[in-house]
Amino acid sequence: MSRSAREVVELYNLVVWNRRDFSLAAELMGDSVIRHDVGESTTLTHQQAVARIVDHWAMFETIRFDLNLVVAGDDGEHVAIVYQSPMTLKDGSEMTISSMEIFRVVEGRITEVWNCGYKQGVWA
Repeated sequence: MSRSAREVVELYNLVVWNRRDFSLAAELMGDSVIRHDVGESTTLTHQQAVARIVDHWAMFETIRFDLNLVVAGDDGEHVAIVYQSPMTLKDGSEMTISSMEIFRVVEGRITEVWNCGYKQGVWA
């Protein structure tokens, strides 16, 4: 049974990130993952994509992704999210970032992510 694109994106945010499930990250990330930003893109290998999550988590005591909106495209591959993410750094300081991302999921694995950055704060 294969997962829908929406299920993959929700698992990525709500389980991989929120529960530090790095083994699930290895299952959900594609052989390569293209991370798009305005004016540039970076292609990560599967190993680099998983390591990015592990390395990011190493900087924080807690991270939580709250998905305010999830929209799955009709093509079965694209999913857009609006999120805010409260985080506690290792020194105890807290901050929240908010942004939007669009994911492309092919055969149950994340292959592309579009993100034009984030801002500190919560959605108004």
